[in-house]
Amino acid sequence: MTHRSLGLPRPAAAIVGSAAVGGLTVLGITLADLASRSALTSAEWAVVGAVGALLTVSWLWPLRVSVGRESRTVHFDDYCLVVLLLLVPPPSVVVTFLGAAVLSQMLRRRPVVKSVFNAGQVVLSVGAAAAVYRLMVPASLVVNHNGLPAIVAGDGGFRMLAAATVAAVAYMVVNSGSVIAVMSANGTPWHIAVDNGLDLRFAIGSVLVALTTAIVVSASPWLIPLAVVPPLILRRVLAEQFEARRDRARVRGLFDATLEANRSMGEREVTDALLSSARTLFSCTEASLEHRSMLDSALQARIPGKNLWLTISGRVRTEPYGKADQSLLDALAAVGAGALSNARLYEEGRRDRNRLSAITSSMGEGVCAVSEAGEITFVNPAACSMLGWREPGSETPDTSKGRRPLRSSVLEAPNFLLMAARRCLSSQSTVTSYDSRFIRSDGSSFHVAYTASPIVDADRPSGAVIVFRDITERKEFEEQLARHAFHDSLTGLPNRRLFLDHLDHTLRRATRSQEVGAVLFADVDRFKLINDSLGHNAGDHLLIAIAQRLRACLRPGDMLARFGGDEFTILLEQIAGADDAAAVARRIIDEMARGVTLPDGHEVVASLSIGIALTVPGKSRDDLLHDADVAMYRTKGGGRRGQFELFDEEAMGVRSAERIELESSLRRAIQERQLEVYYQPLYDLLERKIVGAEALVRWNHPERGMLPPEKFIGLAEDSGLILPLGRQVLEDACRQARHWYERYGLRMVVSVNLSARQFQQAALVDEVEEVLRTTGVDATQLSLEVTESLAMDDAARTRQILLALKALGVGVAIDDFGTGHSALGYLTQFPVDVVKIDRSFVEGVEVDPVKSAIVAAVINLSRAIGSTAVVEGVETREQLDHLETLGCSEGQGFYLAGPMPARALDELLRIELGFEAPVPNEQTTVSALAC
Repeated sequence: MTHRSLGLPRPAAAIVGSAAVGGLTVLGITLADLASRSALTSAEWAVVGAVGALLTVSWLWPLRVSVGRESRTVHFDDYCLVVLLLLVPPPSVVVTFLGAAVLSQMLRRRPVVKSVFNAGQVVLSVGAAAAVYRLMVPASLVVNHNGLPAIVAGDGGFRMLAAATVAAVAYMVVNSGSVIAVMSANGTPWHIAVDNGLDLRFAIGSVLVALTTAIVVSASPWLIPLAVVPPLILRRVLAEQFEARRDRARVRGLFDATLEANRSMGEREVTDALLSSARTLFSCTEASLEHRSMLDSALQARIPGKNLWLTISGRVRTEPYGKADQSLLDALAAVGAGALSNARLYEEGRRDRNRLSAITSSMGEGVCAVSEAGEITFVNPAACSMLGWREPGSETPDTSKGRRPLRSSVLEAPNFLLMAARRCLSSQSTVTSYDSRFIRSDGSSFHVAYTASPIVDADRPSGAVIVFRDITERKEFEEQLARHAFHDSLTGLPNRRLFLDHLDHTLRRATRSQEVGAVLFADVDRFKLINDSLGHNAGDHLLIAIAQRLRACLRPGDMLARFGGDEFTILLEQIAGADDAAAVARRIIDEMARGVTLPDGHEVVASLSIGIALTVPGKSRDDLLHDADVAMYRTKGGGRRGQFELFDEEAMGVRSAERIELESSLRRAIQERQLEVYYQPLYDLLERKIVGAEALVRWNHPERGMLPPEKFIGLAEDSGLILPLGRQVLEDACRQARHWYERYGLRMVVSVNLSARQFQQAALVDEVEEVLRTTGVDATQLSLEVTESLAMDDAARTRQILLALKALGVGVAIDDFGTGHSALGYLTQFPVDVVKIDRSFVEGVEVDPVKSAIVAAVINLSRAIGSTAVVEGVETREQLDHLETLGCSEGQGFYLAGPMPARALDELLRIELGFEAPVPNEQTTVSALAC
């Protein structure tokens, strides 16, 4: 049989084999010795029977002693050995121990290997003890008395007792040595093996009791039954003592388990502590918390109030669980219930704190909590950042940045927080302030809006929470808005609103004190030409320069305002009369005679046309501005530039009446549909055929005849009539486009110009969509034209509007391209279908290489971005031929065809398309804008 078949390591198997061989050898020697001896006396047989039974019972039901987590068995083999050695021959001792060992192993059903080892090491140990006793006590010294050796006082008796003691020591050494060797060979650490193999205190006590018992029994065979009494008494006493000690250990362990479980905070920590305590208390290897009852577990107890079971298992088979274990497990389960509930509450509180901390930490608003005693109990990072404090928990002051450290200890609330907290605590309600000042740690202040709310504890306020936000940017923005509301953003001058307010005050003061004031209305001459030719940036710089020169010409008390666009107004107070106002006007005109150098190097002489109106009792501010405006237009109307005119009621009042009458007539004309559309055809230059038309408005005035657009478009813009006029034009042009499609099957695109007022209205896209729906025209037959200067005024907004129009399916065209001198790259920003090159570039293009290059560049760029280039103002054959060489595909102009009524274009289309019969005369009145 090998060590593998035994299931033992090689060293352990060798020790087991040695014990078996040694035991057999000792047994053989013992049997040979017994054969040479005489039979035992009846008294000796009684001793063997009684002590042998005691030894067997001791091995079958040993006394178990718990030492910490370890459990040990206590036998009375030392006691039995000493009694037997002193009362029966040594060979009989060996046989008695062998019989008891074999019987106990069989009754306990020990494995064969373990039984062989136990029997062998017992026989070997007892044989060693018997040999020691025989050496120290020869047979000649033993004197029988009543069938038993006599242990009497004297050298012989003491020698026998000493020999028995030494033999017991030999027994313990051999027996414990065998156990230690086997445990060490199986991997048990040697110090644990030695501790388990030796129990000197119990052995010494057993030997002393055995010596006394042997002396007593040797005196009379009738006392042999007394040999089993001392061990039984000792077992009972030790059992009670060990049980009490075990109970104390369990109570102490339960107390420690309670402390450990409740000391742990998290649910996981409590569970680990509970299971560790269970393994320690019950000396088991397995402990777990299950969500169901484990029927096959060794022992389990339900956690009160929870669907959990505390289950233990893994204790040695010789230590079955009892009622005490179940009671202890129930108590531990009750401890676990409380600890788990506390842990759950703690974790919920921790999650709430973490959630609150995460919320407050991520808030942009500052949050501070102030106790009733005026101490800060909480502050979030945003508050620390705004107040210049270090964040909570920081102990190192940051003096380099002037920040006040917020320590974990008590911090007294500053006055501004304390005042807010006391306000809400005194009123016991939420207090809100929309504009307060808080002080940073460096002494600087900033604007805040805060809300202070009381913290209510047990129906009484115990503190306050202050939530605040920095409104410095808002305050600056409000101040900026206030400035923008009353000042011009470009020049910094007061705007129309502020000027009118001052004018009202001046008129009221003039009425009370009879003071004379004057209003000067100044308009920049030819500003549109400068703006269009040099660009908006140059125009802005020019306006700034004009504003600076105007301010230099005025007294400190005079008011200068930008009234709008290129118009400036001046309010003169406390003047002597018209001469003082005229002197100011002359000074301004003389100052403007000097050229203005723009940032791009261009030098411009910008003259002003000025109208003057004096304050007159009974006239309102609108009357005064109207008079100054009329005087200014009188200057311009005379063809003079850089001049001023004083309003004359007799001469200019009629002029003003005529303008009012014209405005009224235009309003009536829109209502009565006196406006008519003329269409200028758009030609494909290669095939010489009509591909579209531009709608141009005319006013068929009942008294003045057909008026061109320059006679009334400006008036329509000023009066706001351009919006209903433009709506009418758009509707009529769409109906005409649909008419051509239904008559000829021709999807001819009709272009309609959008004025600045139309383009700027918020509902433009909705209005176009409504017109398309009501007229039933296909959106692809409509093209809306926007001038380049209007498009570049706000490129981002223009692109947004054009994209919305494109989404409707409407075509988009940039008109008068080139007059604003914008970069060609701007075209790539807009969703443009058509680029209309201004007529100023077409005039002389056949002889001017610069204009020719510009036109060619626009054509090529348009082709690259997928749009069509159209030239305007084709007046001669030479221009047309040159444009064709440059690759221009479409154009319009008087050489090709001039503007004509709808019925005339109808006839032209009929002839071009080859329709023989004339189209029925179904004239549709159409109107459009042209500048």
